Amino acid sequence: MDTNRRIEGIGRQVKGAVMESLGVAIGDAKLAADGSAERAVGDKLNSVDSGGEQLAGIDTDRIRGIGHQIKGAVIEAIGHLVGNPKLESDGVAERNAGKEQNMAGGDRDLAREALERTHLAPKPDEKAHPEDVASWR
Repeated sequence: MDTNRRIEGIGRQVKGAVMESLGVAIGDAKLAADGSAERAVGDKLNSVDSGGEQLAGIDTDRIRGIGHQIKGAVIEAIGHLVGNPKLESDGVAERNAGKEQNMAGGDRDLAREALERTHLAPKPDEKAHPEDVASWR
């Protein structure tokens, strides 16, 4: 799947989630339904195909986690503005879940990078060839 399509999908997932949450918060059923539809389009664009979870060298949980952090911040702010403590606490919970998801993706990125370095590095009894060294950079 095309990287630009996946990025667009993530953006639409976040946009849809924010619209849906805002619609629920203010009691606008049409806005909530439009948000749900937007998120569904984003889900389709960002579906993981046989190519795996990597998107431009970044674990998709990092990107999705950032999206949840943004969504949580918006929900928290709306809850604060309308004087709804439950909505505000839901936003905090969403933001914290996004932080956790982002950290998990970051951990997988670090593990992947470490694994790539060990596979590219010459073994102690081997000499590195100049063309191999260039690929390490």
